[in-house]
Amino acid sequence: MAKGIRERELQNLMIQWSLPMGWGFTAGRSLLRETTQTVVAGELRDAIVRLNPGIVDGFDVDAVVEEIIGTVNAVEGGLVRANEQVLRLLRGHKEFRDADGVWRALRVIDVEHPAANTLIVSDEVTITVPGKTPRRLDLVYWVNGLPLVVVEVKSPTAKSGWAKAAREINDVYATEYPWFFTPNVFAVASDGLKLRFGAVGAPLNLWQPFRSTADDESLSGQADMQRSVELLLNPATVLDMLANFALFDTAGGGVDKKYLPRYPQREAAHLIHQRVLAGGQKGLIWHHQGSGKTLLMVFAASLLLADTHTDSPTIILLSDRTDLVRQTSGVFTSAMGDAYFHQPKTSQDLRSLLASDVRGVISTTVHKFAEAGKSLSKRDNIIVLVDEAHRTQSAKSESLAGQMRAAIPQAKFFGMTGTPLRNLATDTFALFGDEADPGRVLHRYSVSRSLRDEATVPVMLDPHPVSFEMNDQKLQAEFDQFADDFDLDDPDREALSRKFGRLTSVFANPDRIHTVCQDIVDHYLTGAYRNGLKAQVVAYNRELAVAYTDKINELLAGFEASQVLAEVGKHDRITAEVNISVSDSKDEDPAMRPYRLSEAEEEGQKRRFLTPDDPLCFLVVTAKLMTGFDAPNEGVLYLDKPLKAHTLFQTITRPNRTWVSPTGFVKTSGVVVDYIGLAEEVQRAVVDPTPEGSGKGGGFVTDVSELVAEFRTTFARIEDLLADVDDLDLTVHGYESVRAINVFLDAKPGSAEVFSRDYRLLARLYSLISTDKRIAKYRDGFGLFGSVYTTLFKRSSDEERKERLAELGPMVLEIINAHVHSFAVVASQEEPLVLDAQGIAILKELMALVRSKPGKDDGEDEKPPSAAEILDRIKAALDKGVEPGSAKYTALAERIRLLRDRIIQTAQDALDFLSEALRIARAIVNAGKHPEEAVVLDDDHVGVLSRIIHDHAPAGLTITERNLAEEIDQVVTRTLAQSWDNADARNRGVRRATAAVFRRYMLKPVGEPYDSTVAYIEAHYLVD
Repeated sequence: MAKGIRERELQNLMIQWSLPMGWGFTAGRSLLRETTQTVVAGELRDAIVRLNPGIVDGFDVDAVVEEIIGTVNAVEGGLVRANEQVLRLLRGHKEFRDADGVWRALRVIDVEHPAANTLIVSDEVTITVPGKTPRRLDLVYWVNGLPLVVVEVKSPTAKSGWAKAAREINDVYATEYPWFFTPNVFAVASDGLKLRFGAVGAPLNLWQPFRSTADDESLSGQADMQRSVELLLNPATVLDMLANFALFDTAGGGVDKKYLPRYPQREAAHLIHQRVLAGGQKGLIWHHQGSGKTLLMVFAASLLLADTHTDSPTIILLSDRTDLVRQTSGVFTSAMGDAYFHQPKTSQDLRSLLASDVRGVISTTVHKFAEAGKSLSKRDNIIVLVDEAHRTQSAKSESLAGQMRAAIPQAKFFGMTGTPLRNLATDTFALFGDEADPGRVLHRYSVSRSLRDEATVPVMLDPHPVSFEMNDQKLQAEFDQFADDFDLDDPDREALSRKFGRLTSVFANPDRIHTVCQDIVDHYLTGAYRNGLKAQVVAYNRELAVAYTDKINELLAGFEASQVLAEVGKHDRITAEVNISVSDSKDEDPAMRPYRLSEAEEEGQKRRFLTPDDPLCFLVVTAKLMTGFDAPNEGVLYLDKPLKAHTLFQTITRPNRTWVSPTGFVKTSGVVVDYIGLAEEVQRAVVDPTPEGSGKGGGFVTDVSELVAEFRTTFARIEDLLADVDDLDLTVHGYESVRAINVFLDAKPGSAEVFSRDYRLLARLYSLISTDKRIAKYRDGFGLFGSVYTTLFKRSSDEERKERLAELGPMVLEIINAHVHSFAVVASQEEPLVLDAQGIAILKELMALVRSKPGKDDGEDEKPPSAAEILDRIKAALDKGVEPGSAKYTALAERIRLLRDRIIQTAQDALDFLSEALRIARAIVNAGKHPEEAVVLDDDHVGVLSRIIHDHAPAGLTITERNLAEEIDQVVTRTLAQSWDNADARNRGVRRATAAVFRRYMLKPVGEPYDSTVAYIEAHYLVD
């Protein structure tokens, strides 16, 4: 926006941009209406006559106009309900009685042909009634005499900018004069720097920009502002919003709501509609997690149902969770009534609906298609909209998705996802993507666009790794003594060692539980709680989720937590609750049964978590609520569970929703506190799998350490700039220090601009890392620099002030609220390998394979090499023995990379690491000796399972490894396709199925090769 612009100038610019689009201009004072009137009655009357040739002669047009005005002025049921009724009338869904007593529909607005309407934009439109303060609206866009759009503008230098304009619309104009807004499609707020539109009365975080995904993302300033006006206030857009996209939920059971689409939702809904009309069979919608895919399905379904060309379709809203679409079911019951919206309770109910040729919307889960049979309905106007399309969707015929497609073979499928997959089990691009679409994606809304639009907020990754020490020799001695005392034989000793020598034992250590939970409570109370945000904790398993909940509640009841609560003054006590999957089967662990929640109890728990003032501040989970749970007020997620790929991506997006607290706090970022050390895995999880989208997630996830480093560097630049200020002490924040810096900057040309630029960067960084203990020592200096910047700002020219004011608000807020707190979780570096005699033997064999001439003083027994050193030596052997660039080289290098990612925290982990490293080293040696033989790739499940079975094959095995591996692969794949209550139950089912195959071939389902087979299945068959 040009410097020095005023409100009136901005109004004139918007009018100027509107005229070429078909709007005519009439000054507010020249409109043929009284200031007490909402409707320009003469224009409305003319439009009714013009738009209804052949039937209007049978009506008393003046009586029709009076009836419409009466509907516009009726707001007794609240503005949302009144708005719904008026827009229904404007869409042509209300009938009027003619002179013969016959009810007929009349067109009030021609939504298909914008130019057939009278289109007027007016400035300075006054509204008033006796006894109320007159109000003047900056701009009003009228269609046939009805005010469909209201615009409020503020100067770029106004405090809080567009947000103040939006608040005036919500809290002043619509509160005092609600009847003026019953015909409103949407409202617009702008400060010349930003433009936002929203439903009148909606919270500010739901007011969104309006752009185009086809435009350059770097568009900014006046060009961006003008483009937004041209896109949003185009008559075709306004009438499209009126006819197809202003949806309501007034069906009861909650607060009345009006839904408007974000621009990517509108674009994608139209593309789905167009693809269906053109006879297309599928399409992939790839929108960033948290940007509103579930609501996109609602908009698309509404558009399809309203079009007569689709011949009364059946729209199936498909989810793998029953609560994802239920949130918006009220939209359909409001628009169509209960008769056209169906939520089958059982698989039989679903089959009956499809077999009876029901039309409208069916909201269901993919699990209800199990055993549905083939060709349940052969209609080709069944349209399936799949939420979270990367989950439970597979091309295999025996899968749930495969059974669904067999049941409705002519249906059209559109997948919505933020994390498309491309691997052995699932290829979202092939399943939903049309080959004619670029990259097989029908519509894309990227991470970077979502962040720029402030539709989501960035996520900060804050590593808090937990280290521990273990006296291996003492532990082994105590275990041996224990085994001797109970007279355990070798198999029993081995069974106990396997059961308790796993990662679970480390996580379940009471000292570790206390350390992690204490850090969680300290971190939460110092930051997120003070801003009204809530937290989610992801624990390793169900038992630990319960233990963490108990420990967090114990700590929250302590004296230190009570002091913080008293200081904030919001709650006397806050609590944590657990949410885990607990079945009602007889095999369920009795210890877990008390934590089973009914559907109503779970919904109540979610509502309390979403309520800002409710004392429920923590939800502790292990698998549930990590995906599909939309909680905008969640500010921090504490992650203490290893996760990978799409599951990790979806989990870390929990805190990325926008939110504004009741007190006005604006959430600018979410935080993931990582106790596992998943930084590299996170970067892999957010990488765009399409070739054109390579990179690290477009700035979605940022490691806090990187921000701290940039803060320190920027701070140091300012220190260097001020190095010649006499007797400057950055810890003294007073008038003399500020004055001394000002005198210095005045005397050195250009230095004030350099200082201001670096300070603005420093302030933006500080708002993201203010609770990090590493910047505590910079607090005084940062406050001093802020005071200097303020004095420079006050002395700036008007034009400079206008540029800087937009950035000043958040900076001042952070200075005022600056609190630096410390927390104590010990950061760990790479863990050394902890080895026993068996491990030393493996290590010696491994070193012999990868080094041709081992030295005499290598000292492996005394000081074993680290994991990284071992892998470096294996990689060196690979580089030396196998031709770079070959298929073998690529396959083996990938296996080394996967091994490098392994977490080593126990002796058992170290042995597993060495065993796999030894297998890779042998493969490298064999590859060098037999260059003509193929190398089995890790993503060939049967090939890898064959190798595992061969490596551990017992004497006398009578079946070939390949045949056994193929049967295991088939059984596991079938088992995974079944419906499971939770991930733990699914994993148990997979282990039981694998054990059954082993028993059939007279192999014991304990020890090797069973253990390695199960370990591979759990790591590579998407069993999370």
